[in-house]
Amino acid sequence: MQVNKHYILSLLSFLLTMTVAAQDEKINGNIALQMGSNDSMHVVTATVTNIATQLPVKDVELIFYVQRTFGLMKVAEGTTDTTGIISAEFPLDIQGSDSTRKMIFIAKVEENDVMNDTAFQVVIKSRLAFPADKPIQRSIAGAHAPWWLVITFTAAVGAVWLLFVYVLYLIYRIKKASMKVIS
Repeated sequence: MQVNKHYILSLLSFLLTMTVAAQDEKINGNIALQMGSNDSMHVVTATVTNIATQLPVKDVELIFYVQRTFGLMKVAEGTTDTTGIISAEFPLDIQGSDSTRKMIFIAKVEENDVMNDTAFQVVIKSRLAFPADKPIQRSIAGAHAPWWLVITFTAAVGAVWLLFVYVLYLIYRIKKASMKVIS
């Protein structure tokens, strides 16, 4: 029993050492972004380099996001080539996050075998501003509803109320008829 326990402990320590050694093989990286645009698309070029050696890193999966109100919107993805460069395009018609037309663009490396998780962000200007906060006048039938919809809604609600009043009238007549004494 003691011998088996010793072998199991030795095996577990060996596996733990191998796992730590495998984790140490990942490198720390740096992402440099260059933004540009053509007639219909934003063009982003990312260069991924090793921080320690300043050499390009190949086969790194990079995901590009735009920050939205409740999370990140994925706009592009790809893998770096032998020079550590990746180019991606995403549409120009993405709205900015506020009235200043600014949006936050994020490049991320997530769960990669070559490099540790890394993120880099840059603020860019969008063509489209976020819609201004304009209050809408309140009304029962809605703001600027078509006249046929208002008439249909009023007729339907009126018919329901007339039916309700008619049922109450019938109940009143039944109760009055039950009080008559037959002689």
